[in-house]
Amino acid sequence: MAVPEVSFAPWTLTAAEAEALDHAGERFAAGFLSPLPAGGSHCRSITEEAVLRHAMGIRRHLQGCALRPYAGEPLYPAGGSIWSPDREILGDPTLPEPVLNLTAYYVSLDISLNADAARRRAGMAKEGDERSAFEKLAAFCDGMPRGGGWTHSIIHFERVLAEGLEVYEARVRRHAAEADDPGQRNLYEALLIVLQAFRDYRDRVAELLRHARSASPEAERNRLRLLEAYAAGIPFRAPAGFFEAIVAVALLYALDGSDDLGRFDQYMAPHYAHALASGEMTRDEAVDLIRALWRYVDACSGWNVALGGSTRSGEAAYSDLTVACLEAARGMRRPNLALRLRRDTPGCVWEAALDTLASGAGLPALYCEENYLAAIDAAHLNIADEDKRDFAFGGCTELMVQGCSNVGSLDGDFSVIKTLEETLHRSLASCASFAELMSAYEADLRCGIADLAARVCRNQEARARWHPQLIRTLLIDDCIERGREYYDGGARCNWSVINVVGLSNAADSLAAVRRAVFDERRFSAEEMLAALRDDFAGHADVLAYVERCPRFGNDDPYVDELAHRLSAIVYGEFQRYAPWRGGRFLCGTLMFVTYGWFGRPVGATPDGRRSGAPVADSAGPVQGRDRSGPTAMLRSVAGLAQFMAPGTLVVNLRLLPDLLRSPNGRARARALVETYFALGGMQLQINIVDQATLEDAIAHPERHADLIVRVGGYSEYFNRLDDDLKRTILERTAHG
Repeated sequence: MAVPEVSFAPWTLTAAEAEALDHAGERFAAGFLSPLPAGGSHCRSITEEAVLRHAMGIRRHLQGCALRPYAGEPLYPAGGSIWSPDREILGDPTLPEPVLNLTAYYVSLDISLNADAARRRAGMAKEGDERSAFEKLAAFCDGMPRGGGWTHSIIHFERVLAEGLEVYEARVRRHAAEADDPGQRNLYEALLIVLQAFRDYRDRVAELLRHARSASPEAERNRLRLLEAYAAGIPFRAPAGFFEAIVAVALLYALDGSDDLGRFDQYMAPHYAHALASGEMTRDEAVDLIRALWRYVDACSGWNVALGGSTRSGEAAYSDLTVACLEAARGMRRPNLALRLRRDTPGCVWEAALDTLASGAGLPALYCEENYLAAIDAAHLNIADEDKRDFAFGGCTELMVQGCSNVGSLDGDFSVIKTLEETLHRSLASCASFAELMSAYEADLRCGIADLAARVCRNQEARARWHPQLIRTLLIDDCIERGREYYDGGARCNWSVINVVGLSNAADSLAAVRRAVFDERRFSAEEMLAALRDDFAGHADVLAYVERCPRFGNDDPYVDELAHRLSAIVYGEFQRYAPWRGGRFLCGTLMFVTYGWFGRPVGATPDGRRSGAPVADSAGPVQGRDRSGPTAMLRSVAGLAQFMAPGTLVVNLRLLPDLLRSPNGRARARALVETYFALGGMQLQINIVDQATLEDAIAHPERHADLIVRVGGYSEYFNRLDDDLKRTILERTAHG
């Protein structure tokens, strides 16, 4: 199915309508739908026009968006994202909800264009320009092709810190002068508009700091240091010193939409070492500054930071800064620290990681360096060794290369348990053997995977044509050099991460059906299907039987072999397809808080799960079903086809707090992780919380406002979870 042609003409605003939309807080949309400048007539296609309009939207937003008042913080911007509309910041208590958030759509990539919200805004507006503007905006939302999915990314912080954006600007101008293709010249013109918008925003921040009032001597010192850094020209000029580098990183992070920071301890290491050696600041002051950055990431609900691992040339990439980053994260919710562990990881890094885990925040998540590098090789991604070693993670934990990749993350979700539900109701009654059922299930899996791969390709093409991402085109290699927009394949590395949902539910369900219907013939196919249709009501004998069947996560070959077979089928089938933008489909299981949502459309399943209940919260066993100890659980999970799924198979392990309070307990915890990695495991995330605390937090949430738990792919405040998810955290097996 081809991506349809559209035209922006019906939605273009008059100048008065654009001003009205701007005043209502939709600044990006006001710029995007404003009349094109005189030079805009050179656009030869609707795609080229979208590129120019996107730049106009960025400029309009950054020139006029509300700036949060400065409150003496060590870093600015502070608080939440600079792209998302905020009623309090806009200072307009009458602003009707919901805000459309088109800005976040284009910059932070929330792909919900809300036409209904625009119509409501039009209905609440007075007659005139504002009403007309929102009516056109509603029509725009209705008519714009979507291009679904999520895309986290990591801009090239290291290169910007080394060169400064002035060098980027010079590079854009040079390529624009040399370009023969009008489309490339249009792209470079748009990038220059974005660079000017960055400069305008930086100047507005400097002006805010210049006139801010300080409430304390410490706040005044912070203000003057920030003002000096901004006045010095960062990030257009390369930073001088650790403080300027942190300020530049925070500003770039904000401009990119508060996504991911990449390999922070690698690109900041020279600035950190120089700061300590030169006396710019003490180590404690540096840790406090890093923690201020982590607080900003948390306030933005931002995502991932990768630590440790290997350098681009292959040496161990650990330093005192790695330890400082771990120390700064103690008790924090975000960022989601991803610690890359090698066999030669220093003991001080292990101890710092265990200390941070013991603080109860679920940070850091642990990754096996050698296994990831081997899985990247096996995926045939065709990337240089230096880039391969520069892997990091976007969002929860989607594999990508910092500074030079465009990874669809997540580009789609594939529910193997929903597919199994459909297969059972369509085929179980007609299957004479379990082998026949598996054959029917595999056929349905292949059909569903082919459909999803085709939809992802259509979505990627729609993004390339209608939804350009100019900030990442500017800040991710090699878009400028190629003269190609980020979504159009401009980045050096391209692939797509797919979220595989409910695999352990499916394995448990298959094991139950095989034993109940085929091996022991305890129930007929019709009796099993009737129990599922009735959500086990009136079928207590079926429910009791299936709950005694083998469960994935207990090192039982009866079910583990089914899980391995199923994982190999699904991961291998996705490898048969290529995304529209290039590269490969890489599977992962990254459920964050969505395992509750994914369970709602799934009826009762043969593993005893009730209709609408959450599915498994990770690639590990269904919460609470592992009853044979942590080693057995991890042996089961290591048996999955993990090397075929480097998108990241999130695995949750819950340990009791006492384990990390003694040297012997710490040694056992470390040995457990190392054993899992030696078996082929790739990622492990650990919750340190006791049952009594969770039970009290459910009964008395007001006492536990700061309680943080590891969910599917990141940490979250326990009180923010819905009741179903709180219960699943409580159901997880706690190992001592």
